[in-house]
Amino acid sequence: MRTIAMWSGGKDSSLALWRALEEMNVDGLLCMIYGGKARAHGIDVEVIKAQGKAMGREIVTEETTWENYEETLKSFFRRFGVKKAIFGDIYLQEHRDWIERVCKESGVEPFFPLWGENTEKLAKEFVDVGFEAYIIAVRKDLREILGRKFDRELIEFALEKGIDPCGENGEFHTVVVDGPIFKERVPFKFGVIYESEKYYHLSITLP
Repeated sequence: MRTIAMWSGGKDSSLALWRALEEMNVDGLLCMIYGGKARAHGIDVEVIKAQGKAMGREIVTEETTWENYEETLKSFFRRFGVKKAIFGDIYLQEHRDWIERVCKESGVEPFFPLWGENTEKLAKEFVDVGFEAYIIAVRKDLREILGRKFDRELIEFALEKGIDPCGENGEFHTVVVDGPIFKERVPFKFGVIYESEKYYHLSITLP
């Protein structure tokens, strides 16, 4: 796997992959997991695998704690001979600095297709090119949008509330079930709502 894309199951990694595919071949996707869920958004690994199947792409999952995250990523790069990695970061400079250090130490070239762009523009592009996504985690003061489709109406709601349209400040997270990188729609259904320290979460299951 010379070129891989980091995969969270959400909208930013999807849009980053879609853009990257216009410029290069992508050999596989990597999703970091813990306890059977994606580290980034808490999506069950079965749903992550279903996303890969619907795209016709291999998604490799790597189990890791936050403490071992860096070494797990470096180990993956070494084992699979990765030379280039695609990331969906937009403007969190501290995280980009960390990625660039880890990649440099691993001999990997990082690629940031979305970096520095206006988040309203990116959110609208995501919707307009045909992606379908739903809100599956929200900050506790935003429970009213849990389960809502990520569409133009949701974007306008975010702008009116002063929320970053891409949730870059941790306001919400999404799961993507269809779009231009998919060959078929991921079948899914909403499950139970549960609470963590900072968020309300909506579980996603397969039929």
